[in-house]
Amino acid sequence: MTADWDARDWTCPTCAASRMKACTTKDGRPRPTHLARRLTSILLQFAVRRGRGQPPAERAQIVWSLSTAQKSDTSAREGYLWHQAAAELFLWDQVVAEAGKHAAAAVEDHLDGDELRDAARQAAHRITQARDLLHEWHGERAEYPLDEELLARVLRPAPSLLARARRRGDLQRLEADLARRPVHLDRPGGTWAATWHSDGTLTAHRDDGPCARGWSATPDAAEQALQSFETTSRHRPQITLTLHGERPEAPAAGSDSPGIDQGEILRAFDADRTALDATIAAITQLQRAWPEDEIGDRVRAATTQLQASAPQSPHCNLYNRQQEHDWAATESAAWVRTDAIVQAIDEVWGDFDRSEASRGPSWIPRATRELLTTTPEQLAAFLRYHLAEEPAVSLRVINGPAGPLYNVSMGGAHRTHLFRILGLPWMIAKLYAHIPPRRFEVASVIDTAKGMTEIERVGRGWHTLLERGLLHGRIHYEGAFAVLDLDHAPAPWLLGDAALASAYNTAYERVYPGALPELGIPAAALTGREAWERWLYG
Repeated sequence: MTADWDARDWTCPTCAASRMKACTTKDGRPRPTHLARRLTSILLQFAVRRGRGQPPAERAQIVWSLSTAQKSDTSAREGYLWHQAAAELFLWDQVVAEAGKHAAAAVEDHLDGDELRDAARQAAHRITQARDLLHEWHGERAEYPLDEELLARVLRPAPSLLARARRRGDLQRLEADLARRPVHLDRPGGTWAATWHSDGTLTAHRDDGPCARGWSATPDAAEQALQSFETTSRHRPQITLTLHGERPEAPAAGSDSPGIDQGEILRAFDADRTALDATIAAITQLQRAWPEDEIGDRVRAATTQLQASAPQSPHCNLYNRQQEHDWAATESAAWVRTDAIVQAIDEVWGDFDRSEASRGPSWIPRATRELLTTTPEQLAAFLRYHLAEEPAVSLRVINGPAGPLYNVSMGGAHRTHLFRILGLPWMIAKLYAHIPPRRFEVASVIDTAKGMTEIERVGRGWHTLLERGLLHGRIHYEGAFAVLDLDHAPAPWLLGDAALASAYNTAYERVYPGALPELGIPAAALTGREAWERWLYG
């Protein structure tokens, strides 16, 4: 009876029985409450987060008051009802999602409720999409691109048509932005044979052996997706592109993009015999120079020397902090210069903060002893097993004007510290390339808590870099905040604040001496943070 009373708080969607009236059959006779009316009651009683602790009927009235159409308030500012509609959709996507969870739990003793929960989740997702579309359509910035041709002569577009025009507009702007980028790549790169599928999947093979896998939002982005694996940030991949499927009318999502597998890492290990031989030669030299009973002391001395001469740079996460969604990402595998790995998660060389004692500071001396007591004949197999057959070291590529730098991105911090401390020249690694966003907001580059002075300085620095040819793009302002529409950055760390830029300048000159002065930065500006600020900000 209580359940019927709760359900009668709502007009029945099946027979249109009004509030507090019993449901009826087609010929007007009373009948038990329709299921749709009961489900409405369940949804509003149990899914609404507001009003917890109140009786179900009163809780339902809260939702009713929130969901009923409001009359226009002429005293409110223009657009108020748009914002109100978006706010109500925000409530209802939660309502529907919670209703699905409740319904699944209610029937779990008799039925598998996954379908109920999934259906509600899908409905909630569509509500969320509608809310976001409303917010963008009438938002204060409303800068997103639309395919105007699709909307021609349509006075009141349906949300689905508007969403389609939005996606097509995104693609048109992306392709226009991509067309400007290759102009600044003035050197021919490697020759690639690439295949792009309509879901965004990208596979490419370079004629000298390397393979890359990933995704790009459009086939036009394939070139940028592969650029990070070129010799420098100025080399342009030479691509023969094959399309599988039709060209999309919206950017591909790339939600489940493929990466390279272990077999491709092993092939990359075997492909560069020169790097392997140089690494084995360096290990053999250490075996002759370091007596076994002095390994611990030698490791400590080498660690101290490395920390003094080449401390790690900050993690370069400029791209991850931008609001723009990714539009291309790729993986490859190659032997890399170990001195170009300038950040390895644990900020002090040889000092690991791990809960397991075996993964703490004692790991480096123990691993060194194991490496240096391996016979020269077994070193190739030893390295192959520990670097390529086990999960590979994963590095993020930061390409520059004379060659790349690397940050350890996920796994491999211990092995990276070991190779850097021992001064070994090469190591095999999985390489991850994250493509530079098209739009950089100054508020996403620095900590805005530093105040408006720092915000204005970064914007002024971007202007200086543009004027001196160290960045390519356009700057506009949203209030006091600079926004950079980026075409190309030959040294991308220069986009950061003075602390990040000067740290990477120092590291880059250590790895590639003379490269930044050749790019146009005077050597005097590379001696430290204060010198960099004087040159950049005048």
